[in-house]
Amino acid sequence: MNGLSSNAILAKSRAMYGKRLTAQHYNDLLNCKSVSEVAGYLKNRTVYAPIFEGVNVTAIHRGQLELLLKKYAYRQFETLCKYELAIGQDFYKYFILRNDIDMILTCVRLLYSGNPENYLLYMPVFFDEHTKLNQSKLAKVRSIQDLFKALDGTEYKAVIAPFVEHFDATMGKLDIEAALTRYKFETLKKITEKDFKGKKAKDIIEVFAIQNDIRVIVNIYRFKKMIGGGKESLRQFILPEVSRIPAKHWNRIIEAADEKEVLASLKNTVYGKALKANDLDYFEDVAQRYLYRWFLKTLRFSTNPTVVMFCYVYLLENEIRNITHIIEGIRYGVPAADIKEMLIGAYDSSVSR
Repeated sequence: MNGLSSNAILAKSRAMYGKRLTAQHYNDLLNCKSVSEVAGYLKNRTVYAPIFEGVNVTAIHRGQLELLLKKYAYRQFETLCKYELAIGQDFYKYFILRNDIDMILTCVRLLYSGNPENYLLYMPVFFDEHTKLNQSKLAKVRSIQDLFKALDGTEYKAVIAPFVEHFDATMGKLDIEAALTRYKFETLKKITEKDFKGKKAKDIIEVFAIQNDIRVIVNIYRFKKMIGGGKESLRQFILPEVSRIPAKHWNRIIEAADEKEVLASLKNTVYGKALKANDLDYFEDVAQRYLYRWFLKTLRFSTNPTVVMFCYVYLLENEIRNITHIIEGIRYGVPAADIKEMLIGAYDSSVSR
């Protein structure tokens, strides 16, 4: 029965991915002339229709539309959570954990961007019932000390505790993000090793490793390019126990003098060939396209239901990022051809249906 339920998760994840936007959908969206026109198209012509129930799309603004897209993602996660709960596995906690951390980091970003009152998140009842976070308290946060108090009764309070007393508005955000990210992946590794053994566990951990490795590499590259230094803060993001890069190679990447040396230090890693960028300005794009291709291939060929589920989650979020790029591009008058260049996977011939 457990095997049948696991296969149901695999089939469900692939079926949900099968409802993705097509190249024609993207073409139509790129031809829209306003944010409300994008919303109207999504409501009338795509799988995103349910999130617009009761919404006046003619009066919608960019922020509202982006929040509705996040609501759609949460609904998909909720569906997968219920499948996980049905077979008694713990990976539904992954969605709760990542949602909690997203909420906390959103709160920190809004706090130091001068708009804490804009804290708002659509969250299905399922998540509200399973999280220990108090949204009403988070919405009232106006300082890092407020955030610390708002996390009473949660495991996250201890995670950010070392950074509260002498909080720096710039580096402090990076420290908190690094600490929460480390906590997330360490917790996921424990869940994996509890529920799975051997190759199954290894394959699941590889999903986390690749995603975090690329994220850390991009952060280091961006940091070196913009302000240099910050070795110790950057080192906090590295998780040797959940990585495909040996510690000695991470040290070389961290010690790189600039972004060029960062790329040079990648040559001897498992990502060397895939992350080779002829134009340094496009390195981040190269990295994201590599991730997309890896998750797409794995979704199609993996027989591990949990791996396929995580691949679907990544690919859904990639699609929502694409839609967000279109929304922002139209909002700021960016030519459609330029917006199209930013979209990842939308026009991959192996993807279009």
